[in-house]
Amino acid sequence: MSFINENQLVSDKNSNPVKIDHENCYNPDNKKYWCKECVPRCIIEGWTSGSDDIDNFIKDTIYDACEKYVGEYKYGPSFLEWVPFDRFKDMKEIGEGGFAKAYSATWTDGDAKYTKQDDGNWIKREPAPLEIALKRLNGSQIISPGFINELKTHWKLNCSQSNSLKFYGMTKDPKTKEFIMIMRYATDGNLRNKLASNFNKILWKPKLNYLRESAMDLSNLHELGYFHGDFHSGNILHIGEGTFVSDFGLSGPSNEQKSDKKVYGVLPYIAPEVLNGEPYTLSSDIYSFGVVMAELSSGKPPFYKRKHDSSLALEI
Repeated sequence: MSFINENQLVSDKNSNPVKIDHENCYNPDNKKYWCKECVPRCIIEGWTSGSDDIDNFIKDTIYDACEKYVGEYKYGPSFLEWVPFDRFKDMKEIGEGGFAKAYSATWTDGDAKYTKQDDGNWIKREPAPLEIALKRLNGSQIISPGFINELKTHWKLNCSQSNSLKFYGMTKDPKTKEFIMIMRYATDGNLRNKLASNFNKILWKPKLNYLRESAMDLSNLHELGYFHGDFHSGNILHIGEGTFVSDFGLSGPSNEQKSDKKVYGVLPYIAPEVLNGEPYTLSSDIYSFGVVMAELSSGKPPFYKRKHDSSLALEI
């Protein structure tokens, strides 16, 4: 990051580590925690996404920076960053859905990590390149409530438990003006592709592990009061031994109903009641999970010999 003054950071980073002190902190005795009075003031100024909604969302994550744990290890304050688009290189398209395109890329600076010193101050680590995924949401030049909802859902999952796909921050394509989510890159692809290429080599123990970990992610989402709305094998990602549920573009609060009556998602995974005009619910996700269970057992996508049309919808 570059400096406006000694204690003020902006979003474009250079190779220098950054020390955040508590000189202006309203509560100097609070050094053992992420100081909400001092630290946010150091890192929320000097940048803008061009959207008040996005700016406020990112700044809220800074003010309420959550602590991340894996077991007993504490990662330190976790928050979202606004990252200039020119900090990414080697972008390659890796997937496309109805609402978004995904790319792999190298983030030349990597994400912001801080370590706490004995004196209570935080030191920012040296920048290091990081392979990440960029999710470009179609038509996001206009910020919709659905877009903000997806961002908030991802972030709530990141803060609620450790086994969720890391959400690093946001950027924007200066040419198309579309906003882009910066996510952890799923090096081993998704479950659908894994089954298509290696089904006969996958033993039951890892199969059950895929189901267990994706069920945990789905359960965490439900405990937050949200349904997924588009759960299928293409949205179950793998990184090493880890399994992660992704793509919350259709998710929503379980106590609210969508204003339109349109049905979204991948047809064979959609619950019959949804196809019959009922709203998405937590139970709809459980139906979709059952379809994934059958797919994992057989190695075949549901209704793979059928056209995904209105006739199939009526039969489901």
